[in-house]
Amino acid sequence: MAANLQQITEEMTQKYKNVTRISQQMSPEGNIGSLLDSYFQENSNFDKYQTSLDILDNLVKITFANSDIILRTYFDPVTANHYFYNFLPSVPPYEFNVLKENGEFQFHSLHQSSVKSLGNYQVLSISRKITIEEGRQLVIYIESRMDANKQIEDLSKSQHMKYVLLQLDTPNRVQYSSSEAFHPGELFQMKDEEEVASHFFGKSKNYVGVRQETDMGFVNVLLLPKAEYNRELYAWIRDVTSIFILALLLLGISYMVLSRLILSPLILFIKEMRKIGRGDLETISVHSGVVEYDELFKQFNTMKIQIQKLLSDAEHMSREKQKLEIEKIYYQINPHFLMNALHSIHWLAKMSGQAQIETFITELNFILAYSLGKIDKQATLRTEVKMLLSYLKLQKMRYDFQVDVIVDEGEYLETPTARMILQPIAENAIHHGLGEEGCLSIRVSHSTERNAIIIIVEDNGKGLTTEQLESIKQTMHRKSDDDSVFAGIGLRYVHYMLESFYGDKAIITIDSELTRGTKVKLLLPIDIQK
Repeated sequence: MAANLQQITEEMTQKYKNVTRISQQMSPEGNIGSLLDSYFQENSNFDKYQTSLDILDNLVKITFANSDIILRTYFDPVTANHYFYNFLPSVPPYEFNVLKENGEFQFHSLHQSSVKSLGNYQVLSISRKITIEEGRQLVIYIESRMDANKQIEDLSKSQHMKYVLLQLDTPNRVQYSSSEAFHPGELFQMKDEEEVASHFFGKSKNYVGVRQETDMGFVNVLLLPKAEYNRELYAWIRDVTSIFILALLLLGISYMVLSRLILSPLILFIKEMRKIGRGDLETISVHSGVVEYDELFKQFNTMKIQIQKLLSDAEHMSREKQKLEIEKIYYQINPHFLMNALHSIHWLAKMSGQAQIETFITELNFILAYSLGKIDKQATLRTEVKMLLSYLKLQKMRYDFQVDVIVDEGEYLETPTARMILQPIAENAIHHGLGEEGCLSIRVSHSTERNAIIIIVEDNGKGLTTEQLESIKQTMHRKSDDDSVFAGIGLRYVHYMLESFYGDKAIITIDSELTRGTKVKLLLPIDIQK
């Protein structure tokens, strides 16, 4: 009811506003009303005729876009004459009921059109008093078609109930009624009102209904006989109750079906989870009738088998770990014994005055301790250089070769690095490159431009063929048990150590030419995120 009344009220308000806008143009302030003074003041009949044509032409233009406008005219209440009308009305404007009077405006309630020749149309209308030159008073009267009766009849037929539409003025007197049960001028009151959907719902006589105040200041009311309203209400309650009972019945059936299809397998699943918590990993066979649940239990059994395998693997790994721990202790004892033995030999050589043996044992002991991590827990570039110098010192005591080591001093030497990355390169050069004689050049420097450490190990030995060089490069990047590529083993170790410490930021390059020697270059970044 509220929605239907809202629709009727909005349409009615829009039509009142349309005729009000048209009256603005017909008033003396509008472009049409401004011609009225000229019309009534013209002395020449020809000029008056021309002015009347202009007025009529403008009236046709402003009403052409509003197809609902049935009548517009200027009415003289003194002489009862009509001017510039499109149809001659049979009833003067003051005979219609007034819903709202606002200054010079009068808003009339719904009524039959005053133009009988057009048919039995229902309209709403306004009257507006204006004053032109010489004190002449006229009334602008406009009618707009509004078939409210037909809307109420259609609504009543569609819902099989007898609706009644009322229009009330400000003192709540009936100015229009679609039913003979209410008479114009009768005071209308609604009791027990409550607000529903921005409308007020209440009772009056043997009717119930809703009312809504319009933007124009009057009130529209939509009513239903109590008997029809109660019949509809009881039918609605009956339907809702039936639906509610049916819903409960369906809910009960659904619960039983779902309990069998869903709840029972879930309870079984929970039990199996608890059994796993107790360590029971025995698989089960379930046929629930639901493909998804059967697949779930199948996956659950697979998970149990995997857990059993993981437990078995974990037990095996635990045994292997224990074995490795024992071996680790064993291998820790052996180097410790070896270092103590070397230390004893060192003192025997010193007491015997064997300076070369003493020096050899001292350097060898340092190399062994450094390689095993007994000293300098965190390797730096400085400790790597120191370890390299000790190794070269030992090798020179055995082989006859020249060594040229240039290390640029600087804070960069304190940069942490991987352990034992320079010795394998020097060893490859000495044992596989130089031969019995030759020259080994080692240069360690810092590039501020690239913020990197540059290490170059170069020899003037026999060098490598293209095939040997390519084989060494491939060996560095793969695990291999092939000892035929002798020089690749040490370089492969260096490559893995650099990759482990620097990721992909360190660069190692090898260049060699047969009979001209080999050059290994390391480029190590200084700022790294470990």
